[in-house]
Amino acid sequence: MNDERLQKVLLHHGYTELTRLSSRVYRAQHPSWGLVTIKYAQELKHRHFLKQEAEFLHTSTNFNTDSNKQGIWPQYCDYFSSHNNDCLVLSYIDGQTLLDIQTNSKTTQPLLYHWLNTLEKVINQVHRLGFIHGDIKPSNIICSPQGQAQLIDFGSVTRIGTERSVLRFDSYTPQYSRHQPVTSKLDDWFALAVILEELLNDAALPSRYHVLLKQHR
Repeated sequence: MNDERLQKVLLHHGYTELTRLSSRVYRAQHPSWGLVTIKYAQELKHRHFLKQEAEFLHTSTNFNTDSNKQGIWPQYCDYFSSHNNDCLVLSYIDGQTLLDIQTNSKTTQPLLYHWLNTLEKVINQVHRLGFIHGDIKPSNIICSPQGQAQLIDFGSVTRIGTERSVLRFDSYTPQYSRHQPVTSKLDDWFALAVILEELLNDAALPSRYHVLLKQHR
C-alpha cells in the first residue's frame, strides 16, 4: 500500500494530524485515545512481530492495570488490517530514545541511575508475566527528563524457556544478545548490562552487571 492510500485508511478510522516518525510508524490524534502511535507492517515477518506485540500489549492493557497506571510500556488501543497492511495503535510515549540521548547529548550519572531504577522495574514486570522482551537496546528504551524509562517495541517478546529453534521468526540484536538456544530472563538482563557498559565507566557500572557480563560473555 502506498503512503497516500494508507493515510486515507487511517483517516477513515478516525486518525488525524498524521505525522510520520519513521519508515513504519506514524503519530496521530484520535478522538477517543488522544495522541497515539500507529505502527504498520506489510511484509510477513514484520506482520508476525506486530501481531506478537499486539497480543502481549492487549493482554497487559486489559489485565495488568497497575502497569498501565505507571505507564511503563505503551497501552494497546487498536489493531486492524486493510489492503494487506496490519496496523497496531498504541498510546503515544513522549521522550527521547536512549540511542538519541547517547548520540546527541550528555546526561548526568544520577539521571542514568534513575532511568536504570525504573527500567529494572519494567523488565521485572515483563518477566513476572512469563515473558522476555527479547530485544532490549538503546533504540527500544524511551527516557523522560523526569527520570522515567519505558520499554517499547515488543515485537520480539517471547515466553521464558522457549527454544529458539521452534520460533517462526527470531529477532534480536547481536550486539546485545547472549546467543543462547533457549530464552531466559538473563537475555534481557545481559542486554541491559551491555547498554550500561556503553554508558558508564567501569567504576560507575553496578557490580551486579559487572558479574553478569563476566559470567555470560
